[in-house]
Amino acid sequence: MTKRKNGVEGIDDGALKKRNTSEKSDGRPWSELPMDLLGDISRKLNLVDHLAFGGVCRTWRMSALASERDVIASQPPLVVLPSVSADKVLSLYNIFEENTYQIELPTFASKECCGLSSGYLVFQDRKGQDELWLINPITRHELKFPTPPTNISHATITSPTTPSDSSIVALSKDFVRLLFYRPSDDKWTIYKTPEPKCFYADIIVFKGQVYVLTCNGKIWNLRLQSDASLTLFAVCDNPVRCSTILRRFSFQYRPNVFLVASDDELLMVNFRVFTRPKIFKVDLQTRKGVVTNTLGDKALFIADMSRALISNPTKWGGHNNCIYALDYYLDPIYVLSLEGKILQTLKDTGSSSCRKCTFYSSYWYFPNKCFHVDFLNEN
Repeated sequence: MTKRKNGVEGIDDGALKKRNTSEKSDGRPWSELPMDLLGDISRKLNLVDHLAFGGVCRTWRMSALASERDVIASQPPLVVLPSVSADKVLSLYNIFEENTYQIELPTFASKECCGLSSGYLVFQDRKGQDELWLINPITRHELKFPTPPTNISHATITSPTTPSDSSIVALSKDFVRLLFYRPSDDKWTIYKTPEPKCFYADIIVFKGQVYVLTCNGKIWNLRLQSDASLTLFAVCDNPVRCSTILRRFSFQYRPNVFLVASDDELLMVNFRVFTRPKIFKVDLQTRKGVVTNTLGDKALFIADMSRALISNPTKWGGHNNCIYALDYYLDPIYVLSLEGKILQTLKDTGSSSCRKCTFYSSYWYFPNKCFHVDFLNEN
């Protein structure tokens, strides 16, 4: 096994070509295997093996492309573990198989990740000099946006299919400003917090709308048409508190409240490790958040940088109706019940070493989001 040009650990092209040409004249080349058989094989591979499979030859590539969406959509959440020793290697850790895959990207030296959206990692230059760089490590597609006026966090894009249609929304790193850039803009637009003594907490695109959460449990609707506006959309009872943490010898605001969505529901979650979470299901009709005590057959995957509600993780050997918590200060991954009790402690992924790297902490990557597009509906 050798490293391929596309950066995935896989099968060497030259070795395969040599093997094919040396086959006996009455043998059948690997490139001429039946497409049905190739399809069956490709759908049984894990993510990185599937990428390597598609790089063997033209026929195998066609088979891999045909099954690409199904294979990627079937992958479990992965933990991003950047390499300490390299600026181009992104490590993805599968908690269910306890395997680590490495993918080579263009260099991200001097950059830090400030968001994850629709399968794209959002990188900003630490000195604020270069453009925002977005790359999907699975599809290899890239996007770029102008340099924001301040360091940002929680960046999300609205329509990732083509650069000309994409807007980007983010929070300032101190969570006191909301920023966005649209294709028609010549500069970023900045909104201060809509209420005094209030911080921004999270952003999400759901059912064609951009929703912004503030730390007092209020959800705001950001409209990105020509006359942009930020209006109150929904309120969750019993406003929640957020906290500060000591990070690299300086106090930094850290939200404990998040917005999380699946295909059919929007949740606001108030969560701290080892405490009972408070989960609100947002009713889009009444515009109120109603407390719910169950996630059904879903599980909530939470980290500082990324969150998602995943259906039926039991298919990978996981648990339903629980929370997978990847915390900055805790190396193990904890599987917690909705009462805050520990159900399982998963293997140390090496997140402590990541604090020395380009990223402040490890976080979840969701392959099933790679082809998820939630276009804005401004009607």
